[in-house]
Amino acid sequence: MRVLLHSCCAPCTTFPFFLLRAEGCSVDGVFLNPNVHPDAEREKRWEVYRQFGESERFPVRKLDVPHEEWLSSVEADLSRPGRCRRCYRTRLFPVAGLAREEGYDCFTTSLLLSIYQDHEGVREAGREASEAFGVPFIYRDFRVGYKRSREIARGRHMYMQKYCGCEFSARGSALPAQEGRLT
Repeated sequence: MRVLLHSCCAPCTTFPFFLLRAEGCSVDGVFLNPNVHPDAEREKRWEVYRQFGESERFPVRKLDVPHEEWLSSVEADLSRPGRCRRCYRTRLFPVAGLAREEGYDCFTTSLLLSIYQDHEGVREAGREASEAFGVPFIYRDFRVGYKRSREIARGRHMYMQKYCGCEFSARGSALPAQEGRLT
């Protein structure tokens, strides 16, 4: 089975990738994260993800959607879980479209690994994207591998961020306010 795996970052990709590959799936990755702000943070995450793909012979690619477009998609409801659910849709709909366009059997996302994400929101966005594009969304509760993913990432000295990526989540983290909208 050919699986297109949406990835939020390399550390969260490790467990789902290794699990799917061990199950005999052919897995390709796509990095589509317009929520990550500032641009330097998104590029840092992409580079670590690209290196992981290279080291595992895991084909990965990056799709760009401008941060401003993402911001427009979530601004109607900046509270949690509202903005997060809009964010998942903004990321998973293009992934489902790519999966259909390139003939993948299904798609899934590394967001399902995080113990910090709105799991039902991710599941719903995946289901909606699946219906819109006619490609099955594979729901897996990858959270069972959260601790293992962190061990793998630390063992490989991967950069591990302290927030999901958007400027709104940075407010709730231990990070100082970043450039731009956090004033």
